[in-house]
Amino acid sequence: MADPQTTETGIPFKSKSISVVSSSYLVDDQTYFFGRKSAYFSGRRNQIHLSVSGNSLFGTHPDPFTITIPIRLGEQGAGSVILDRTVFVKGKKYGISLELNESKPTVSVNNLLQKSDGRTTSFTLESPVKIKRKTWEVISIYFDTINHKFVLYQNGIETAEYENKQADTLGFGFPENDSTPLVLGKSFYGNLDGFHIHKGDPEFEYTKFESVRYDDETKIGYMEGSTALSPVLETKYSNSSLLRIHWNVEQPKDTMLELYFRGMNQKFLDTNTSLPWTRIKSLDKELPKNKFKFYQWKLWFRPDPMGKSVPNVQSLAFEYTEQTPPDLPTRFRLESNLLVGKPLCFLWNSNHEKEVQNGGGYIIHYGLLPNRMLGSVFVKKDKNGNLTKIDGNEEDSGFQNKRFCITEETLVNNIYIPEGELTSEEYRPLADQVDHSRKEKRGLLFQPGLTYYFRISAYNRYLNEWDSKDQRSPLSPPISFSFPKEVSN
Repeated sequence: MADPQTTETGIPFKSKSISVVSSSYLVDDQTYFFGRKSAYFSGRRNQIHLSVSGNSLFGTHPDPFTITIPIRLGEQGAGSVILDRTVFVKGKKYGISLELNESKPTVSVNNLLQKSDGRTTSFTLESPVKIKRKTWEVISIYFDTINHKFVLYQNGIETAEYENKQADTLGFGFPENDSTPLVLGKSFYGNLDGFHIHKGDPEFEYTKFESVRYDDETKIGYMEGSTALSPVLETKYSNSSLLRIHWNVEQPKDTMLELYFRGMNQKFLDTNTSLPWTRIKSLDKELPKNKFKFYQWKLWFRPDPMGKSVPNVQSLAFEYTEQTPPDLPTRFRLESNLLVGKPLCFLWNSNHEKEVQNGGGYIIHYGLLPNRMLGSVFVKKDKNGNLTKIDGNEEDSGFQNKRFCITEETLVNNIYIPEGELTSEEYRPLADQVDHSRKEKRGLLFQPGLTYYFRISAYNRYLNEWDSKDQRSPLSPPISFSFPKEVSN
């Protein structure tokens, strides 16, 4: 047979001559049979129509074939039509259907057995075993078109059989040139997953898990397993650190279960293939060290070699510490006894966060209105003339008297920063302030005759204007200073 095709629900069809004509259903990623998601149906409004007219198994002389479909019956649906492909020709009904009658599977085969005198005949397979509600059950129908034997299986167990040994029975086949679609979930309340059609007998013992395979030619074994992938999750603040992982699992003998983790401060898609995964070897030791705001987990699980059992993860949770932004600096104020023409000096209390004291800093914002800041001062020149961060550790400063003074030269240094001055890793949090063009103006000079408002904010060493803007404190309440103006005649 040809390679499987996949619909939007991940349902495989093992023939390229089977295709989806139309579909209406809900994707259920909480309930599934094969490990990812299933299709949920709620009555007649949800159906999947498949075109099978080009498939030899639905032709006039098909080889023996099997239809298998896992179903999960909801609270409703004791009387359902799960699968149907019937057509009326000159008032006569032809085709197959799978229905639930009082929760018992019933297969109807209408006028597909051909007689020697040109007549056709029908038969029904009725199971005495009810389908359980809210649990996955596998229904298989085997069409032995050579021996005219037809068998209904539930979870690999035969529950109904019909065999026609009459001498005048010539064969089995669908009407010629029949373009009627095969309808899944025609009138059904519940979930369907992994519907497939294939030549030959059903599997001797049905299992929903794969078993180990071995290639005699290459001498290589295969057992791929399955994966479960979370959506991209988000913490409240950036630069979170993973502390430990909590999970409750059942892992039968000879099965495998692996957990993978990835995260970063920048948002990424769950389809991202460039961001690497880290395998979790311990739930509380040697965990990934990278800081993150967005993260994702992946489970890889493999059944036992016989395909009998698979690990079950009942709960999974990640414990992490979040890097909260600093508090706003307190007691921001102007130094007393300011003199005209002298530097404008500010005082404030030191922030208590070690991330501010070691590698962080402060930004003084200013503007012409209390709530509209037009410029900022975030670097100063050290004794060697190099730009460095504002830490408030000036002469005559203390823990409760952080101090920094602004002159016109300070403003110029902050407005025009030569390219390359702040490109080292230490200044990466401020790199967006670099004047690469050497011309862009990023503030204004103080002018006489105007009142300026000042506010201060603190930032920790994790501040980054690309992916960690939240590592800066709110702005303090504004304080003001009016620059005098000399008015001549």
